[in-house]
Amino acid sequence: MSSHASLRRPSDTRGALRSAGLKIVPGLLILALWQGMYSLNIFSHLVLPSPGEVGHAIFVGLWGGIWWRHVAVTLEETIIAFLLGTITALLIGAIFAFFKPVRDAFLPYVIAIQNFPKIAIAPLLVTWLGYGLAPKVVIGALLAFFPVLVNTIAGLQEVSDDEIELFRSLRASVVQEFLYLRAPNALTYIFPAFTLAAVGSLLGVIVGEFVGSRAGLGYLILQQTFAGDIAATYGTLFVLAVIGVTIFTLLSLLERRTKFSRRK
Repeated sequence: MSSHASLRRPSDTRGALRSAGLKIVPGLLILALWQGMYSLNIFSHLVLPSPGEVGHAIFVGLWGGIWWRHVAVTLEETIIAFLLGTITALLIGAIFAFFKPVRDAFLPYVIAIQNFPKIAIAPLLVTWLGYGLAPKVVIGALLAFFPVLVNTIAGLQEVSDDEIELFRSLRASVVQEFLYLRAPNALTYIFPAFTLAAVGSLLGVIVGEFVGSRAGLGYLILQQTFAGDIAATYGTLFVLAVIGVTIFTLLSLLERRTKFSRRK
């Protein structure tokens, strides 16, 4: 058994290295293209700083501790918005899935609210809720809400008649049918929506920070742009991208872990 495992390890390592290389190569190509455009003066250096200048701005901002408070504020707002949006969507999605009259009555209004441009209602939310945590969380929760709602409804309803008949022939209760049939089926729909909801939460929070905030990465981007520190602005955008990719990766790992647990 151990000999077979040891034989598999080199190929597993090579596969992991190949996968890492495939992810690194596009980044290196982008950096090379970026540096080439900077060196050839294709764009003004006031608009496009060099990768080295951006890297230095990131180092100074993080090492000097200037950005950490803003990163913490944005992460806190994003996590709260994500939890608020997804939990609300799961509850309302379950109600809509099992009570068709309620769904027919309220779903058009939910779709109408979703179609409001969030950048347009952000100033209203700031006016109503102030410059604190609330407006950013609400905007982020609104962007997280809809994909989870739709996938929750679909996942709870997309169950075959044969499976339902099997559970009923076994005299399973409504609770057992939900726990052992509909909920596991819904997870395959809901987890992909979680990744969209997480990214949406982050984007919504940044929009709220643009409109009215005293801290956060969105606020920091505005301050850096007004001050003409374009390298630092690019650096903050890079930090935002890293946060988004990290959240996406963590949720993807959780999804794979959950699928593995269900198979076991």
